[in-house]
Amino acid sequence: MASMWKRWTMLSGLAIVGVGVLGGCQDQQVKTLTDENTKLREENQQLASTAQTSQAQAQQLQAQLEAERTRPAPMGETGGGRRSGPSPTQDVVIEVAGDVLFASGSDQLTAAGRKELDKVAATIRSRYANNRIRVEGYTDSDPIKKSKWGTNEALSLARARAVENYLSTKGISSSRIEAVGMGAAKPKATKAQSRRVEIHILGG
Repeated sequence: MASMWKRWTMLSGLAIVGVGVLGGCQDQQVKTLTDENTKLREENQQLASTAQTSQAQAQQLQAQLEAERTRPAPMGETGGGRRSGPSPTQDVVIEVAGDVLFASGSDQLTAAGRKELDKVAATIRSRYANNRIRVEGYTDSDPIKKSKWGTNEALSLARARAVENYLSTKGISSSRIEAVGMGAAKPKATKAQSRRVEIHILGG
């Protein structure tokens, strides 16, 4: 009888210990799950905040693009030409890359050059129908070697006149246009940029 009582006491003790251990494990699991849930909620809030910020930035950028698209401007940028027009009372300068307009050492307009000048002529006819035009030809600083042109000034003048003549065939009176050869004057950052034709629409 004493032996049975001792065995029952030992089994009861083990059961109590087992319940305690099980309860401790469950408490730890609950704490772990709670911590993970809290962390996930914080991450979700952070992601939601980031998404709202990105959406606001996208809306702001779209508004800027729409404003830029609808903003009136005397000139825009297309192809090989760079246009600028601060106001109707100031000169508007249309710069076209010489390498677009002409082959090396030539004063004959290329097909790409004629297309670019078609755009320039359309702009002049629609926006500056009464303004006088000064076409300035420029070259780089390399001396003329294998060409019929004796100097850079002569080549730049021939190119300016070629542009003048082409514009006159596109409905712009030649009496409004003056061609000037500037040679290597007013060089740009690179030789390629220095080879150019500037079409000055003279302000009133």
